[in-house]
Amino acid sequence: MTDKFDHNEMTVERMLGQRIHAFSNMITGHFYRRTEQPLGVSLPEWRVLRSVLLHPGTSQGEVAGLEGLNVMNVSRAVAGLRRKGLVDVQPDPEDRRRTMLSATEVGEGIGADIATREGMVYEHVFSVLSRDEVEHLDEVLDRVNEALREVALPDPPPASRDWAAVIEENAEQS
Repeated sequence: MTDKFDHNEMTVERMLGQRIHAFSNMITGHFYRRTEQPLGVSLPEWRVLRSVLLHPGTSQGEVAGLEGLNVMNVSRAVAGLRRKGLVDVQPDPEDRRRTMLSATEVGEGIGADIATREGMVYEHVFSVLSRDEVEHLDEVLDRVNEALREVALPDPPPASRDWAAVIEENAEQS
């Protein structure tokens, strides 16, 4: 291993990963400006609310799996949605350890508005693709997401140095 970044190591897979991150960041920025600020629902809260609207009675763990979020972020989003009166939490009658999430009437109303905004954005974004390309992209991403849910990612190779210590030392010298 080397301490220098190798610009020649930008494989198609790494470039694709970078493009997916860039796409996500652009959509997130758009959501913040056009939805979170005026309506008061954060992106993690929307992702949870959307899952609850699509799958009433779902649990926090199920939402995490559906949305690709960690359970702690889902828990924070649920707390925010509950404070805002957008979701209710009920114990599962068949398993008291499990809680089921459902949207309130206000949650359903704001969810409909946000879904309309989201639909318009994605319709515009994907208008550069043909219908067949959109369907193919959906199938490919579904397959990749399914693999991520089912298969553990490999452990990364060891770092070339103890970077946490290097950063701490640099911070102390600054």
